[in-house]
Amino acid sequence: MPEKLPVEVLISLFLLLCPGSAFHCQPRAEPAGAIRAQSREAVNPGSSEADTVWEELIQAGEDTIEVMEETFGSLPDALTLAKRLGISLLLLFAVYLLWRAVKRYLLPRVRSGWPVRILSVFMLGCGAVMGILSAWGADVYILLTTPPGKSVFGSFATILFVVIGAYIVWEFINYLLYRHIMAMNLGEALEKRLQTVLPLARSALFTVICIITLLVILSELGLNIAPMLAGAGIVGLAIGFGAQSLVKDLLTGFFVLLENTINVGDWVLLGGHDGQVENLTIRHVTVRDIYGNLHTVPWSSVVTITNQTRDFGYAVVEVGFAYRENVDEVVAVVQQIADEMRREPEINEGILSELQILGLIELGDSAVVVRTRFKTLPFMRWRLERDFRRRIKNRFDELGIEIPYPHQTVYFGENKQGQAPPARIQIQKLADSEPDQGTNGSET
Repeated sequence: MPEKLPVEVLISLFLLLCPGSAFHCQPRAEPAGAIRAQSREAVNPGSSEADTVWEELIQAGEDTIEVMEETFGSLPDALTLAKRLGISLLLLFAVYLLWRAVKRYLLPRVRSGWPVRILSVFMLGCGAVMGILSAWGADVYILLTTPPGKSVFGSFATILFVVIGAYIVWEFINYLLYRHIMAMNLGEALEKRLQTVLPLARSALFTVICIITLLVILSELGLNIAPMLAGAGIVGLAIGFGAQSLVKDLLTGFFVLLENTINVGDWVLLGGHDGQVENLTIRHVTVRDIYGNLHTVPWSSVVTITNQTRDFGYAVVEVGFAYRENVDEVVAVVQQIADEMRREPEINEGILSELQILGLIELGDSAVVVRTRFKTLPFMRWRLERDFRRRIKNRFDELGIEIPYPHQTVYFGENKQGQAPPARIQIQKLADSEPDQGTNGSET
């Protein structure tokens, strides 16, 4: 058997696996004319085109039988062919075992398994092809040492090195990122925020690495990437001008989420709306106000953000009373009310400090105003303010402390002599009378 199998042998092996291989099962001693006669009888005699195709298939089968008899006519040739087939099967089985080992031991240890999967399949496939070619008599070394072979092998090695380097950089960044995150003691809110920001950052980084790797590969394959870069720049500029609002939404949302300005559940004031944050995305924030209305605010329309429930709050109550009251006495009464609130466990659990008297802040038109405040838990400030005002009103009513309301003084003016004209007042008293009296009970 020759060192390299002829092309006829490979064609014969292919035909043996096809339905047309049934033709070689006819007895060899039977002449070709008899075979053609038998085949014509099996075909519709009215179809000449079918007769022609059938005869060609029969002739191919006869040629295949002749090539197989010449190839396997001696025992050494058959043994050589069996050896090459055995080596090829062993190589394929070894590649299969290596692939099973990669799937079982290597892929579970990396965070991004698909690059390792693709690279492993590529390398194992190349090894299998080179081994099978060598087993069937092809000189792979000579093939690679020729000038075209060197060029192809050099480009292949460069591409493989770039892909492996890009994958190592990607895995190293992932390792550092997850290592620092796991080292920090994060709360539930920050973990939710990272679940929103981290995939976006990883996707952007992965896109950059893939683009750079693809450009290097295309350049190594001989393609001129300068027009591609220019075209990509023009397209990016056009997209930037056409989607300014979208880009602003994404950038603002990214930095808001990254800086941990607000969290889901906070009570905020932004975009002209006051309410509780229900959802945060990279493009917008949804806020539900006290009436139950749900507002969707894009980040591009947000100029300032007021978070009213971050860490703690202050329940600020401004107490107004009449000018005739003594300020120190009123402050003492307010302090007593605050002490009573601190003695109630249900209310005290939301208070983080003693009552702070910030002093007299206003001498108004009809009232003197003293400002006070409690340091409270984030969402307790409004409840404490309402309860504090209720208690102050009830205690002031008990003690006779006046809570003033606006008064108005009527001035009638003066004449040239400096005297005010008399003010004539008519008082009319209405009394209920019996229907039979018929009097209106009026008096002037």
